[in-house]
Amino acid sequence: MRRYVATAACACALGLSSLTAVPSASADPQPAQAPAAGVYVVVLRPQPLASYDGHLRGLAATTPASGHRLRADSASARAYVRHLLAGQHRVLVALGDPGVLYSYTAAVDGFAAHLSSAQVTRVLSMNDVVSVEKSTKAHLDSAGAIHRRRAGSSVSPAAHVPPQAGRGEVVAVIDSGIWPRNPSFAGVPASRAVIRRTYPGFSGRCRTGEAWGSSLCNAKVVAAQYFLKGFGRDNLAAVDYPSARDGNGHGSHTAASAAGNAGVDAQIDGQDFGHISGAAPGAALAIYKACWTAPDPSQDGCTTADTLKAIDTAVGDGVDVISYSVSATGSAADPIERAFANAARAGVFVAASAGDGGPGAATVSHHGPSVTTVAAATSDAFRGSVVLGDGERLSGSMVSGRTVARTRLVDAADAPAPGATRRRAALCYPGALSARAVSAAVVVCERGGIARVGKSETVSQAGGAAMVLVNRGPGPTDADIHAVPTVQVSSSAGHAIRSYLRSHHRDATAALEPSSTSKAAATGVAGFSARGPDPAGPADVLKPDVAAPGVGIVSAASPPADDGRLWDIASGTSMAAPQVAGLAADVMAVHPKWSTAAVKSALMTTARPLPGAGALAQGAGEVDLRRARDPGLVYDRSPTGQLNLASVSIGDLVARRTVVRRVTNVAARSETYTARVSGLPGLVASVSPSTLTLPPGASRTFALTVLAGRGARYERFVGGTLTWSGSLGHRVTSPVVVRPSYVGAPQDVHVVGSGGRTTVTAHAGVTGTLATAVLGPVAGRRTSLLLTPGRLTSRDPTRTVTSWSREYSVRPGTAALRFEVSAAAGHDVDLYLYRRHRLVSSAVSPASHEQLTLPDPRPGRYAVYVDAVDVRSSSTRIPAELTAWTLPRAARSTRLTADGRQAVTGGRAFSVTVGWSGLDARRRWFAELRYRHSAAVTYLTVN
Repeated sequence: MRRYVATAACACALGLSSLTAVPSASADPQPAQAPAAGVYVVVLRPQPLASYDGHLRGLAATTPASGHRLRADSASARAYVRHLLAGQHRVLVALGDPGVLYSYTAAVDGFAAHLSSAQVTRVLSMNDVVSVEKSTKAHLDSAGAIHRRRAGSSVSPAAHVPPQAGRGEVVAVIDSGIWPRNPSFAGVPASRAVIRRTYPGFSGRCRTGEAWGSSLCNAKVVAAQYFLKGFGRDNLAAVDYPSARDGNGHGSHTAASAAGNAGVDAQIDGQDFGHISGAAPGAALAIYKACWTAPDPSQDGCTTADTLKAIDTAVGDGVDVISYSVSATGSAADPIERAFANAARAGVFVAASAGDGGPGAATVSHHGPSVTTVAAATSDAFRGSVVLGDGERLSGSMVSGRTVARTRLVDAADAPAPGATRRRAALCYPGALSARAVSAAVVVCERGGIARVGKSETVSQAGGAAMVLVNRGPGPTDADIHAVPTVQVSSSAGHAIRSYLRSHHRDATAALEPSSTSKAAATGVAGFSARGPDPAGPADVLKPDVAAPGVGIVSAASPPADDGRLWDIASGTSMAAPQVAGLAADVMAVHPKWSTAAVKSALMTTARPLPGAGALAQGAGEVDLRRARDPGLVYDRSPTGQLNLASVSIGDLVARRTVVRRVTNVAARSETYTARVSGLPGLVASVSPSTLTLPPGASRTFALTVLAGRGARYERFVGGTLTWSGSLGHRVTSPVVVRPSYVGAPQDVHVVGSGGRTTVTAHAGVTGTLATAVLGPVAGRRTSLLLTPGRLTSRDPTRTVTSWSREYSVRPGTAALRFEVSAAAGHDVDLYLYRRHRLVSSAVSPASHEQLTLPDPRPGRYAVYVDAVDVRSSSTRIPAELTAWTLPRAARSTRLTADGRQAVTGGRAFSVTVGWSGLDARRRWFAELRYRHSAAVTYLTVN
């Protein structure tokens, strides 16, 4: 079985500058280097414990029934594990018994091992191997390490949550461990036997390590393990611990947010932040530390080998929920995403961070439909004001609860210390302020240059009483924990303050006043929160799924990493995901028989849409625990295996599309529901049937049909909602996003001969007159190859045994690049295209012919790799031929013509006649047919 790599091609739109590609001076094919030795994760074909269905004679199924935990310690599971390990052993023996770090059996079947270059080449050619990925380092999804950068208005991770919420559930947190002495993790002593009786089927253990004894596990922290072999103990910073103890602070923060104890008093630098609670305070925590701190902060992170083992162990232990605030690679072969899909089969709910790469489009992580991907919501809590001497009040972000009485107001730029420049003083660099000038004053500092909290430390050291931090341009204000009371204001407010200073100079005064409340509702989606559409997944799966508070979250910290604090404020999708994990645990506690799909549906269809943010930023909206417990209808897992998501995304609507979904009544009474579609400007949507009457437990399918109306906004996503309103008060709302297209056309047309005519049939998304144009043709450049069998490691092709590579320099003005490779029938060849060592497109299948096209490529240097996989005769050199075309946007020729304009009707087919003449039949030609205003392109190849 082969791994398949998804193509990530650029969108082709009219009006983009065309590009011209020419082979570089070193364009002759060169043998690629051998793969680097290192730690590799090898995934094998057999089903793991989580999804094994019992198809093998003598080995009973191990995937658990609905509402039950995976029992990795059962007799049937132990027998099946022996079967999996025997298969792994055969592979390892064939490789010469390399050093194994981990064996995986619960969430995937495979292993992580130190492999030499030759062993990587060998394992890539084995039939039972699904994927071979080098263990790489991912990072924690927070907008800054807790102890290095604090941002945002501050809120408790879960206000108004019942103390018993989530009782009976086990939430696994895969992160950097916890600080066990934090009150959020306090619990009465509990033996392993007591824990097993309390959580039947759970088999997690408490592993001892540095500064972690078995007594640190209790009735709250029921398991604690750590996984360091992939990261390497030699790479560990002195401040971290080879144990489940947290040396970073991130893991403590996420664990307490997910399932920390209720009613815990939090204080930071003497300021009272009230009672805080995890989202599921009644649930137990199982800690799986797989993220580590290095001496160089840029080397902090979580390796694939370690995090996969943490997931595999958690699933095997029988946890109910996984909280995962770690970035994703986006690779279709990513073993982490594969493990999550299998975990869902075993009834384990997975909440993962959307990533902090926003606000750009197509930046979201964790594309799997079985994962609940979480965006970060903002709030307006912890506000404060600067009150100028003339009475003008300017609002901003402020954490401090201390009022600063009216006192002198000083512009830091006017108070440089001896030897300091005005610029360094304005930015409040350490030592840049004159103590005489700013003593007991409110100091106006400008943002930039150094960390925000470093500026208040400068003011404090110079004797200042307070600080006003002014943004230099557009952007949010951040309520940090500062050394002196601080209000951060917008750039426009900063202009008003400086205008006041200029007019009053020595007489200028100001007071700082905190707001009267520290709690506020969510107000939008954070700028850093990653957005859809998903760059790695299908266009018809909406990501992210939901949002949760992720800006300025007060939660547990690790004192050694955080200036001795037990609590701190942090921002990121890392802080949002664990709250959804906790809320899922609560829903599962109330409804133990529900599937993970039903739980996800309940969280989505009861969410509250956030103002000013579309579904590609927030998914269904901010989760609402009170409503999620009683959603009325759920979009449960389809019995046919088809996607049955609680959202609808149509990435390419040509006139009309029908989407089928299935809903199930999970309420205790029969109810009649009526459908309503709102939003979707320019589109017409209908639901059939539009009314459903469902008794308890009954299911029914319906069809949502969307068609482009006269005012459709083409080639861009528009959003709306589908709501089922129940006769007993339930409201079941799904986000709907649709991108209408002008034309739906075939991507490729192949014709033969030096001259002739062909008809291209397409479908119109609009009614009117459609203009078409052709570019080309251009002749291809052929290269004969002799390929050495092996498999390319897609993340680092320069260190992989692959057959040939070729570089191209792409200049502005190119409409498309195309590469095509062919070998004799029965051989397997693949194509990969990289720009600056990053994979931009690929064509991977078991076929002997592959083709990839990159429309409107960005200028720069590209490398195409041709890879051969031949398990029948791995020592045989395989003859093949590579053909490359570069199509300039300016390419026009009378040898290729097409119908210029014609009337089309939306939803109906139309035809374009293309003719060609005078082409050299000994060469292969490439051209493209473009449709005005549309992103659709038809590529023509003439042989």
